[in-house]
Amino acid sequence: MTTIMDLEKEFPRMLEVRLENTWQHSFCYALVTDEPKNPHYPKNLLLTIISGNDSTIQATKAAIDSGTNGLAFGYGEKDTTDYRFHRDDNLLSEKGKYTKFPISIDPNRKAVAIVHNSLLGDDEYVLSFDGDPAEDIRQILGGGNYGLHILPEWKDILYQTLLEKGFIEKLDFYCDKGVFPNGFEVYRLKFTEEEADDIVSDLIKRNILTFPKSGTGTKVKEIQDLSSYLVEHMDDAVEKLSEEIEPEQNPLTDDIFPYFNEYKRPLFPVQGHVATAIAKRLKKQKSMLLQGEMSCETFNSEKLMH
Repeated sequence: MTTIMDLEKEFPRMLEVRLENTWQHSFCYALVTDEPKNPHYPKNLLLTIISGNDSTIQATKAAIDSGTNGLAFGYGEKDTTDYRFHRDDNLLSEKGKYTKFPISIDPNRKAVAIVHNSLLGDDEYVLSFDGDPAEDIRQILGGGNYGLHILPEWKDILYQTLLEKGFIEKLDFYCDKGVFPNGFEVYRLKFTEEEADDIVSDLIKRNILTFPKSGTGTKVKEIQDLSSYLVEHMDDAVEKLSEEIEPEQNPLTDDIFPYFNEYKRPLFPVQGHVATAIAKRLKKQKSMLLQGEMSCETFNSEKLMH
């Protein structure tokens, strides 16, 4: 009996990129696309995981980075010396919207994941690799875009509610089960901050989401202003943030990058830690925001990444 894995070995899925009058083909282990707003356009590339020789990978990354409609997804048929490519779908990429990650398929195969930045933020999509999308969505709702503190014991109820009401949509996409036996999931978020607030509030009012300890609510009426509230609950807030957020650079445990000490004007320790955190982040993405008080320096990204 021929299985899907056998067919994928015999007719491997592939990604084609057209560069001027040449075509490059790489093996494809995952592909996530989004339907275009214009039905006459090709599908938008959201994520792909590919492997191949170095020149092919570099050419593919360059083409995707520059924005192209010369992409195609299909399968390869073994020929005398290579694979003959059969096209299934045309694809397009958006210029400057992708982040690349080297990954290992197995001990003998290296690959690269090319991911649209919309899958890496907390905006429209959720990538779930651990088989627990409810937890991934809980984390996003607790982030800066929504600011909702969702208790761990609420996550499954909230996930099912969002799914049933159509506020999250599970995307269908290609994934090589031989490489990812447990698979992974991609969800599209289809709710606003206000809608998320209303959903959680409604579930609490109907006692579907319950708190570990009951209260009368009188403590809230005693709050006079935000400043006094923060002073009173500062320790609790810091403890909760420490549980939820892992900093890029922890001054208590992480060292400052040594080359910052080579500047003609040495950095203060606080500045050194901030600069180190920025450098670490710029190794993962092209830009970032720095918010600080007076004496907060602005650093050139090329110098930080040197």
